[in-house]
Amino acid sequence: MQIFHPDSRFSQFIYTVTDYMKLGLLFLLFSLPGITAGAAAAAVMTVGMRIERGEAPTIFRPFWKAFRDNFRQGTGLTLIFMILIAFLAADWYVLSGMEASGQLRLLSAVIFVLALLIGMAMLWVFPTLARFILTNRQIVHNALIYLFGNFPGTLLALAVIVGGFAAAAMFPQSLLIVVFFVPAFAIWFMSRMCVKTFRRHDGSAAETEEEEEAGRRTEAGDAGSAARRIEAV
Repeated sequence: MQIFHPDSRFSQFIYTVTDYMKLGLLFLLFSLPGITAGAAAAAVMTVGMRIERGEAPTIFRPFWKAFRDNFRQGTGLTLIFMILIAFLAADWYVLSGMEASGQLRLLSAVIFVLALLIGMAMLWVFPTLARFILTNRQIVHNALIYLFGNFPGTLLALAVIVGGFAAAAMFPQSLLIVVFFVPAFAIWFMSRMCVKTFRRHDGSAAETEEEEEAGRRTEAGDAGSAARRIEAV
């Protein structure tokens, strides 16, 4: 059947879904030590953005190269986020043992908002690390700009990630589904959003439009030359 032809849209869709599932599993595997999660995130986003741009790379070789290239800086950024998260968790633990009051509820709300922003920032920090050569300070600064420019989409991605693994914790029978599909969806969704956002900010969108326009002019010129040759004959 035509639908199962290797070049059909259905087959290409299945190949793409499989690639993102492989990336999700690689991320989980290489994040097991915890401290390597940042380098793993940068690596999967490197490959994910290449897939989204239509470059269709192999999976493991570019992943491994990106993991090695981003290991040092990714690990440093991971440590920073781990310290921030531990600080907020400790504050939350202390507040949870105190008597409820209006001030306590306000502090709890502040901690929740900060934790939410840190989680959303992490979704942009490591793609930014994967895409650009910058200092840690520049990466965080740019990631915050991208975050607030794509706030609803980033919030949705974080909700899917947190909700998926929360569901796996409450319903262990869903663990395999979560492991295979939630990281894959997050990588696909963020790759798609990152490619569009980075094109707007680094000028590559304008370059792409210029290249397409040049291609159209070339095609028009070729068509005109062919018409002149036909008339000459």
